[in-house]
Amino acid sequence: MKRNRVLYGLLLGSVTIAAIAYGDPFMFMTLYALVSMPVISLIFALFTLYGLGITQKAEKSIVTKGDSNRYFITFRNRTPAGFGAVKCYFVGEHFAIQTDAEAKTIDVRPFMSPFSITINFMIKYRGRYQLGLDSLEVVDFLRLFRLRRKLSTRLNILAYPQLTSLEYLGVAMHLMSKAPANISLAQEDNTEITDVRHYLPSDPIKKVHWKLTAKRGEWIVKNYQSSALNTMTVMLDSNKILLPYKTSVMLEDKMIEYAVSVVQYCLRSQMPVELLFGRNIRERGQHIGDFESLYDILANVSFESNEANDPIHEDLNRFLNESSRHVSVNVIILTAVLDTTLYERILNAFRIGHFIAVMYFQSGGTPDKASERVFAKLEGSGLPCAKIV
Repeated sequence: MKRNRVLYGLLLGSVTIAAIAYGDPFMFMTLYALVSMPVISLIFALFTLYGLGITQKAEKSIVTKGDSNRYFITFRNRTPAGFGAVKCYFVGEHFAIQTDAEAKTIDVRPFMSPFSITINFMIKYRGRYQLGLDSLEVVDFLRLFRLRRKLSTRLNILAYPQLTSLEYLGVAMHLMSKAPANISLAQEDNTEITDVRHYLPSDPIKKVHWKLTAKRGEWIVKNYQSSALNTMTVMLDSNKILLPYKTSVMLEDKMIEYAVSVVQYCLRSQMPVELLFGRNIRERGQHIGDFESLYDILANVSFESNEANDPIHEDLNRFLNESSRHVSVNVIILTAVLDTTLYERILNAFRIGHFIAVMYFQSGGTPDKASERVFAKLEGSGLPCAKIV
């Protein structure tokens, strides 16, 4: 483009000198044509750039991390004057997004029929992300100007955490096995059916749902509401940690995935769940039918600053104070920061008969020395705890 400008400048200068020196009408006509051609070329480029209608649509606006998905971009020339090649630039590379979007060049012609391009993508971590076209670029037919049109409309994609069975999360499974909650069949309320499932060899014959078994032609059994006071409280520390952006995204993703797995395991085991996070935000689930709503809530949890949330030890203290002194509680704390205050409150709760387990999530960067020391004290005290790296 620089060379074109130099050559055009030399040509314009030469014709100008010749027109002035000879005073020939033909030379002046040539000069006028040379002066007007860049203006015409620029107008055509503007029509090409801003006359192009663009529609962006994602196959799904809510996806599950790790799944392959697509979005579509449709181009439509809204004017008869569009002419030229348009280069498409997509939203910049993001470590959490794997995509085959690369800069593409499309030819725009008058009365061009609408056409679409398909972009494949996969999101690696739970969270909210933007995809789509970032800008368009056009060069006029004289190759003198380069114009860029910034696009403000993006595709907003929400990536949900993966559903990972707690059986594959050995550390969490080990902590759950220590909980004193009684989930025996003897404490089921046979008057309230929560859902149905396929028959297992260990199921007693009295749980068979005879009508559905006859209708479906396969053995179906009933799940009853548990009548035991065995609620598991999942306490998620949603305070923002001062870490590099990439590290914090990966850490928050892991915390949410474990929280989802714990909630799912408890509800499948007919153990009611109470989910606590943020500034005293509480959500409850009584049976597996409530899992989807809790899953949606966890997928949308926003990790915010300490000004928006209370410290996790304050959440624990408030919860224990609100609980009856005569009823032991079961709590699993998921946090990336441990301090002495939290350790002392967990220890005091244990001494009076509460079950408190801790999942400590270590960042992928430099470990927090203060949290590491508190975790060592937790291990040394024999309290149920696990480090998730």
